[in-house]
Amino acid sequence: MSETYSPKILGFLCNWCCYTAADSAGVGRYQYPPNLRVIRIMCTGRLDPSFPLEGLATGADAIFVGGCHPGECHYQDGNYHALVSAALAHEALARLGVSRERFLIDWASAAEGPNFVKIITRFTEQVAALGPLGQSEGQDPVQLRARLAQGAELARGRKVRLGLINASREMFKSGDFTRPAIAELVQAKCAKALAELTSQPQ
Repeated sequence: MSETYSPKILGFLCNWCCYTAADSAGVGRYQYPPNLRVIRIMCTGRLDPSFPLEGLATGADAIFVGGCHPGECHYQDGNYHALVSAALAHEALARLGVSRERFLIDWASAAEGPNFVKIITRFTEQVAALGPLGQSEGQDPVQLRARLAQGAELARGRKVRLGLINASREMFKSGDFTRPAIAELVQAKCAKALAELTSQPQ
């Protein structure tokens, strides 16, 4: 029987909640997989949609974004903006043929060390089952990472920026913060940029 694959997971953690939850889990000596490599950001609202794509392009097998629970952001609504950026990243990954299960955004407050452990353990097991990037997708990993790098560059472009701004405005106007509703807004407002992503040479 072959050994379970040990994935490389890159994490972007909110300084005030999820990073503190991870720290408290360590202080409390909770055990969880050592696969997560953390980049601390002040707020998940700082998450650029290019970050998950670039992370996968440069060697990660999966991306985790962790922040404060919606409504508890230290910067008022940063994590709602993070959901918009995450929706763009999810859609871009889907169009590139990358499994949606390789990218997760979830929440854990500073006092929820055990919850953080459960989230990371479950996510690590999920990604381990997928194997290295490209394996479950049936794609050549070198070519896939090259397309992800192109996607990251596109995600930094003006069309995407304007689309995300408009999607965020519509989200707050409607008051519907469910992930399916946000995904629909992002697909509509960023349609042209996403079409460019799809037209990349395969």
